[in-house]
Amino acid sequence: MMDVNKVKTIKLTMLDGVELKSATFIGKHFPFHFHQCWSLAYLEYGSENIAFGDTNFLVSKNAFQLIPPYSIHKNWSNKNSAWTYKALYISNDVIKNVSKKINVDYFHLASFPYFISYGNSEFDINEASIFKILENLFLNTLNDVKRSYFQKNVDEPFDDILNYLSLNYSQSITLEMLQQKFKVNKFKLQKSFKKSIGLTPLEYLTTIRIENSKKLFYTDAPLVEIALESGFYDQSHFTHSFKKYVGVTPGDYKKNSKILQDW
Repeated sequence: MMDVNKVKTIKLTMLDGVELKSATFIGKHFPFHFHQCWSLAYLEYGSENIAFGDTNFLVSKNAFQLIPPYSIHKNWSNKNSAWTYKALYISNDVIKNVSKKINVDYFHLASFPYFISYGNSEFDINEASIFKILENLFLNTLNDVKRSYFQKNVDEPFDDILNYLSLNYSQSITLEMLQQKFKVNKFKLQKSFKKSIGLTPLEYLTTIRIENSKKLFYTDAPLVEIALESGFYDQSHFTHSFKKYVGVTPGDYKKNSKILQDW
């Protein structure tokens, strides 16, 4: 019987300590969110719905998906259907090496919301294979001029707020505080931020906190300490938010996380 709604992570020594996640979900609907690094996923079984803003589509078995940092998306399964995938979380430096090799500006690549293609073989977890997959994803997309307009939203008007949230996520932050600090009406901020970024300021803050909390699972810190250091006011709030965005509880995630293993 398939083991569903489970996540396992391994911190590998290759590619500057890349994280590998293996997951199977059924009946899951993840909210709009983002990752702080590049996410390369391979769909091993089933199918998955994915949305970027108003654009949504279905991907199926053998699909490779590469999502740049801070590209806001959501994903969900078809009713009563499981989907299984492996995902690598890759640093900017690795992608910069690939962009240099194919002679394409890194920031141009990072401006795309996603890269998707289909393979006809297993996902080989080794450096040569990963570099080849990344090259093909980039070149196939860049050759498809029809998709060149699918660029991420321009964030410049909110750069100061985004930077503030990224640097101060462990502190208590409210809309009232942002209103006072940035001299903008909180209701106007909520509406315009959501329209431009794709998330409300507090949804963005929660995603930042979840992303940073994952880094602490490879330490000896207890869950309550991870929660507080990540900006959650208690472990219950942390558990609720983590399961909503990641699909499993922090306890399950930590239990199934291994440190610096060779593949």
